[in-house]
Amino acid sequence: MGNKVLASFFLLNGLAALVENRMLAAFLLAPANVIVRECEVPRPDRNEVLIRVRACGVCPTDLRYVQGLRLYLPLGDESYGLTGHEWAGEVVEVGEDVEVLSVGDRVVADHILPCGRCIFCKQGKSNLCLNKKYYLRGYAQYAKAWALTALKIPSHVSYEEACLTEPLSTCLNTMEKLEISLGDRVAIIGDGTIGLLHLQLARLTGAEIIMIGHHDERLRLAEKLGANMVVNSGKEDVMNIVKRETGGLGVNKVIIAAGGKQAIEDALRIVAPAGKIGIFAGTYPPTSIDLDPNRVHYGEITIIGIMEHTLHHFEQALKLISRGCINVKQLITHKLPLERINEAFDIVKRRVGLKVVVLP
Repeated sequence: MGNKVLASFFLLNGLAALVENRMLAAFLLAPANVIVRECEVPRPDRNEVLIRVRACGVCPTDLRYVQGLRLYLPLGDESYGLTGHEWAGEVVEVGEDVEVLSVGDRVVADHILPCGRCIFCKQGKSNLCLNKKYYLRGYAQYAKAWALTALKIPSHVSYEEACLTEPLSTCLNTMEKLEISLGDRVAIIGDGTIGLLHLQLARLTGAEIIMIGHHDERLRLAEKLGANMVVNSGKEDVMNIVKRETGGLGVNKVIIAAGGKQAIEDALRIVAPAGKIGIFAGTYPPTSIDLDPNRVHYGEITIIGIMEHTLHHFEQALKLISRGCINVKQLITHKLPLERINEAFDIVKRRVGLKVVVLP
């Protein structure tokens, strides 16, 4: 019996078996040295599912790993699939205790598995779980996921669109932490994918939005997506413009969606008294900022860190995408096969386009 016929037989009979036990995956041999080669397909545990990965979005976090700035996984043979975590695909095998998913289900996998027992999990802050486990390795043809945190994708949502569930879920965490609501004046610093996702979420609340970046084509897209004003920080004086547009007060909410010292210091200059600043983006290599504590003290300014998401955020993000509330399709500018993964990382590094998706 041929492989294709045998595979169809297994699927038709509900058996989660793979004809071949080999797959292609990306490996990091050393910083900036990524190769794609064959390896064994991983096997799911009793509460896990094995997914045929169809699309994996490239996150700046992945680039930091590849560059050696943050080594989340070992190098060499144990690095298969890298830190890919924005991935979606089709279930091909289920563990013996899995009841919520079946072979053939189209799913997007939340890569965070909290323990549910630590102090932060009990406070509803599972993104800060002290014992959380990560399901990464999405830059491969097959990857494992915890069955209870893999969500079914509606039939009208593509795998590529579903990849943006994870980044959108982290942006929902920002909305919650900053309590952005009707009447707020919000400045978003950073005109990349994350900044544009924040923009669309803020628009849903009825907030007035100033988008700050230095890529003209991205700022034009920001206007189409609903920004009330755009400012090119490479050509214009951000503080003077924001103060002029706000009667000298500044904005009451600032989202920092771009890493770096300058973005944080700009946020402190344009935030109004009693305002809130959300630091969403990581800064690598790490740096220090110039901070006058009197600015924070006398202005009653709140500075909040935003990190990852909860499963609730993840579920809500998929709903927003499936209902068409957030336009993620317009943010996908590049789709490349797994064999061209180095090119994908280079596009992100050079900040060409917006979201890059790898198709294993």
